[in-house]
Amino acid sequence: MLGDLIAAMDQPEVVADVLSTLDPELAVKIAERAAQASMSVADFSAGAVRAFLDEADDDLWFQLLTVIRKSEDPGLSAVQTILRWVVDA
Repeated sequence: MLGDLIAAMDQPEVVADVLSTLDPELAVKIAERAAQASMSVADFSAGAVRAFLDEADDDLWFQLLTVIRKSEDPGLSAVQTILRWVVDA
């Protein structure tokens, strides 16, 4: 689930689908951050998710696991949460 979605985050259509599930303001912020980094939205989003997976501390992982446990779509909820954290950081 989560692993499959993360692996697919390099595909622009997958990122577009994920972004369409977010608050529109958050999707705009992600696009802005991608532009600031001179990256496509897909590349920025995939990189942000991978960076979180590599660098998140135990507290963030615990929070993410709580979100996943309460979700009907754990993979999507995890990626949404990670992207929200990236933009709010």
